Order: sequence, then C-alpha cells, then structure tokens
Amino acid sequence: MNLSGIRGVHTFVQENTPFSRSIGDIWFESETNNKYIRIKKNGSYFWQNILNYRLVGYGSSYGYSMSGYDDTNNLSTIDRITFPFDSGTATHVGNLVASRRYSTGCNSSNYGYNMSGIFVDRITFPFDSGTASYVGNLSETKGGCAGCNSSNYGFCMGGHSSVYLSTIDRITFPFDSGTTTHVGNLSGTISLVTGCNSSNYGYCMGGYDDINNLSTIDRIIFPFNSGTASHVGNLSETKWDSVGCNSSNYGYSMGGCSGGYYSTIDCITFPFDSGTASHVGNLSGIKRSSASCNSSSYGFYMGGYGGSGLSTIDRITFPFDSGTATHVGNLSGSRYSNAGCDGTDFVSLFLN
Repeated sequence: MNLSGIRGVHTFVQENTPFSRSIGDIWFESETNNKYIRIKKNGSYFWQNILNYRLVGYGSSYGYSMSGYDDTNNLSTIDRITFPFDSGTATHVGNLVASRRYSTGCNSSNYGYNMSGIFVDRITFPFDSGTASYVGNLSETKGGCAGCNSSNYGFCMGGHSSVYLSTIDRITFPFDSGTTTHVGNLSGTISLVTGCNSSNYGYCMGGYDDINNLSTIDRIIFPFNSGTASHVGNLSETKWDSVGCNSSNYGYSMGGCSGGYYSTIDCITFPFDSGTASHVGNLSGIKRSSASCNSSSYGFYMGGYGGSGLSTIDRITFPFDSGTATHVGNLSGSRYSNAGCDGTDFVSLFLN
C-alpha cells in the first residue's frame, strides 16, 4: 500500500511497539516493514495492521452534488457518483429537505452537509435514498460562501447577505442540532469564494468584494476557533465563483469568472503559506458556479454555468500538474449554484 502524502497525528518508525493513545497515528515496523494505524475499539487501543487492508469511512467511495438551480427552478436534488467515476450518469439518490441554491458543502467521514441561506441540512453516508435531515442553522443568512473541513470541524467562510461578509462559522462533527458558531473572520469581506483543505489548514480562494474581483488566498489553521485568517498568497489571476477540491498534498481552484468565464485550474502545494498558485491546466470548457468533490485519487467538477446550466462532470487525476480535465459523465440533469461533498478524510482514511 502506498502511504505517501498521508499522515497520522504522529508517525513512528521503529522496531519495538510504540506507546500511543492518539487515534490515526502510524507505525512503520522497521524490521518487518509492516504498517499499522492506531485505532480504538470497544474501549481499547491497539495497532491495526494495514499492510493488506483498505481502511475506509462510510462515505469514502462516493461523491455527492446537492441542490442547485436549473435555469428555471431551485432544486433539492442529491446526485451520487461512485469513485473512480469515469463514465456514465450520476444517480439521483434523494433530496434535501427543501429546494436550495447558492449552497456550500463540507463533510466528515460519516456525514455530508449542505449549507444554504440560513439552513444546514445533513446526509448520512453512504446516502443512497430518502431525504436529508435539517439539523440547524448558520449564524446568519448568507450565500456565496466557501466550505472546508478538518476531521472534526466544518467551516463556512465569507459570503454575502445584504452586505458582503468576512465571517467564518464552524460546526463540530457530528453536528445534528443548534446554530453554527462564529469563530473568526477572513482577512477581508468577500463572497463567491471557493475552499479546500489539507489535514492541518483550510483555504479560502478568490472571490468578489462588491467592488473588485480578487485573487486572494486566505488560510486558517485547524482547529481554528478564534481570530483572523492569514492572507498567504494569491491565485494566478483574479476570479470568482470557482470551485475547489484537494488531494492530500495539493489544493485546486477550478473554473470561475472575471469579466468572462474561465476554464483555468490553479494549484497550491500544501502547506501553502506564501506566493502565487500555479496555473496547471484547464477544464473541458469555460464554466463557473459548480459543485466539486474528490476521492483520494481524483477531483471532480460537477455541473456549473457556461451561459446556461450544465450537467457535465469533469475529472482530474492527482497530482494534476498539466493538461485538460476529462469529461467523464453527467449529472442527472443540468444545474449550477450546487454544493458538493464526499467522505474522503485524508487524516484518517488510507486509500489506494
């Protein structure tokens, strides 16, 4: 099994069994070359041999597109793709509590969240039928936000209501009731932004501040619970309404708009803390305002707007560093202003 780019809380390389109570720690047994992960089951800690196992969460095999707008109506539709989705049509597996638009998504290993307006809806992985649950509210009504998550927390960053916002809201997994907590702010007011995350950091990229198109990249350090995000760099160009995804080592901003529609894909290398993102390739066409998700090996751009609503699903293969994304299939219908989620947690999931 290739564990490159995946990390636990600590990594041990030694012959003797290490002592640890931290779930997710990795031990490479140097004499036998066995690989273990520290887990807890029935109240006891032990080292699980992962040489011949794939440890997966309930949602790690699927990506989801939730809500949106089809040029006529707001939608409650939830579509699902099965990784490594390379052809065909996404499956309509259920619906949100109500029709939503301008949505933002985030997820834990076990749950996916759709944040739109003031509402937070939740699906339980592996969601394959039924209706999502309404589980709470954002701290204020807003849209155009960026979403990201660590293993324990989900974040909704920026956005706009009657004014443009810098607020960062946080939910604690498995969020099932209540109101999100306002834990801090971005470096400025901004909306129509996109997010991605590594194991340790969350990023808010691009956007519009009601006057200017922006290339700003802000960074928060998990478990971010107070303060102001740091402005750590910029995209290769100003753009808003792009979408983000990430592998364990790289974050991507795909598509967008700035006077015209873009197909550009920018890449940052974690733990990105200064400089300018690299323009590494392009989508299969110019588009904006889409949902995105990722497995451990692929990133997906689902739907979007290119003069009208689109159903196309584009795929990039990690570590994507040049070329053009592949059109691999379609959603069950055209839509944009939708949100994406998946169960791929690079802190605790080990996937081939």
